[in-house]
Amino acid sequence: MTAKQPTRGATQKAIKGHDFSKKNKVSVWASQHPYSDIPDAYFEERFSRNNTRATNTWSRNFNLRFFSPEKMETNGAYDGSLSIEKAVGECSFSSSYIDVLMSKARKKKLETVTWVVVLFEYEYSPKLSGVDRDNYMAFVGAFDYDQDADSLYEIE
Repeated sequence: MTAKQPTRGATQKAIKGHDFSKKNKVSVWASQHPYSDIPDAYFEERFSRNNTRATNTWSRNFNLRFFSPEKMETNGAYDGSLSIEKAVGECSFSSSYIDVLMSKARKKKLETVTWVVVLFEYEYSPKLSGVDRDNYMAFVGAFDYDQDADSLYEIE
């Protein structure tokens, strides 16, 4: 008896990664690695033909098929660190998911970070992708997001 070979489509899907797009969700990654020590190549984006989708080393490491740059926010400290609540709160202003985010961050010892990636309309799953961290970032969680919720911080 021989092992079943993957179909060509399954192989290509594994290479391309997963599409985790989902309305009213937000996915958060955090780093405790000094931002200034991360190579520029980690962030360099390659865009689709119509410039609406991108990939980079980060997205490939986490097996994302693509991300929409207009739905991504990043925040952090070039030197030193800050609370994950402040880093994420300044990205979204929405208080709708901060309590759950802080609970997960405490469990993962990510209360103090150097920087974060916040991806809106996205429900990342390490169970599907097989990846919850790379050399620089750790996945914190995917959360329900309500853009009409009270703001965590005043919008200036």
